[in-house]
Amino acid sequence: MSVNLPPRQKTAILLMSLPSEISAEIFKELGADEVQAITTEISKLPQISPETRSQVIQEFLNQDNGDGGHPFAALGGLGRPMGPPSGLGSPLGGFNPAATMTATSTSSRPLDFLRRVDPRQLLQLIRKELPQTIAVILSYLQPNQASAILGDLPPAVQTEIARRLAELHPVNAEVLAELERVLESRLHDALEVGSYSQSDGKESLISILNHADRATEERVLDSLAPKNPHLVSDLKTKLCDFEDLNNIDDASLEQVLRLTDFRDLVLALKGADRNLSERIYRFLSPDVARALKDDVDSLGQVSWNEIKQAQQAIRNILRGLVTLSKVKFK
Repeated sequence: MSVNLPPRQKTAILLMSLPSEISAEIFKELGADEVQAITTEISKLPQISPETRSQVIQEFLNQDNGDGGHPFAALGGLGRPMGPPSGLGSPLGGFNPAATMTATSTSSRPLDFLRRVDPRQLLQLIRKELPQTIAVILSYLQPNQASAILGDLPPAVQTEIARRLAELHPVNAEVLAELERVLESRLHDALEVGSYSQSDGKESLISILNHADRATEERVLDSLAPKNPHLVSDLKTKLCDFEDLNNIDDASLEQVLRLTDFRDLVLALKGADRNLSERIYRFLSPDVARALKDDVDSLGQVSWNEIKQAQQAIRNILRGLVTLSKVKFK
C-alpha cells in the first residue's frame, strides 16, 4: 500500500529508518542539491509512527525496478536516479535494509552482526536479559561498544555483569545460534516498525553523519549552510572532531582514552597535531606514555587513509559520549 506523503518526505523517512552507516553510504552518492533537500527534510521531520515507517520501507522494497531506476532512488524527484551506493553489494532497488543486520551466515564469528549496531540501540535490545546473557553478548562486541553499554546500566547490574564476564566459559554453539536468532529477530522488528528508534529528524541526521566519512560530512554541512545556518551551527556542536580532544576537560579525555583501542591511538597520533599529542602523553602515566610514544615513533610508513580511519574511530567515541552528555568542553 502506498503512503500518501510527498516523495521527499518518504525518502527522508526511509533514510532515517535505515541503519545509519547505510544512509551515510547513500549520501556519498548524492549531489549538493539532493543533499540539501534531503537533509533539510530529515531535520524537520516530526515523530513518525511505526506504522508509517513500516509502510514506507515496504513501499521501497516493493517498487518495480525493471527500468533500471527506482522511484525512491530519484530522491524526491530531484533529477537523477541513483545507482548502488559504493560499498553495498547489490543495486539499491534490490537492497533489503533488514538484511544488513543479518549477515551471520557468512561470518565465522558468533554475533558478529551486532558489531554494526549502535550501542544505544543495542542496549534497548538486550537490557531486559539476564546478566549472564548480557555478559555473553558483551564478550562478542567491540570493546568500545561493550564499554558504552556497560556504562549505561545501573551500578548493581554493572557489577553482576562484570563478575559474569570474568567467570565466563566457552558457550555452547547451539546456545549461541539461538541467541543470534532471537537478537536478529528483535533487530529486524526494530527496523521494520521503529520500536527502538523514535528519535526526531535532527537526531537521525546526527547519527547518519556520525557514520559518514569526513568528506561526506563536510559536503552535507556545506550544502545545508546557505538555507539552514542555524541548523548547521547546532549540528556542529554535536559533530566534534578528533582535534576536539584538545578542547575537552581531563575527565572527558580519560573516558575517551579508556574506550579507545591502543592500535587506533598509535595510528591516530602518527598524524596528530603536536599539541594534541603532547597533551595525551602528559595525561598518561609516564610508563604508558613512554610505551605509546615509542610505538608511534617506531611505526613504519602507513597510509594517510589508515591514520584517518583511526582518528575517525576515536572521533566516533567522542561523539558518542557527547550525545550521551558525558563530555565537558574546556
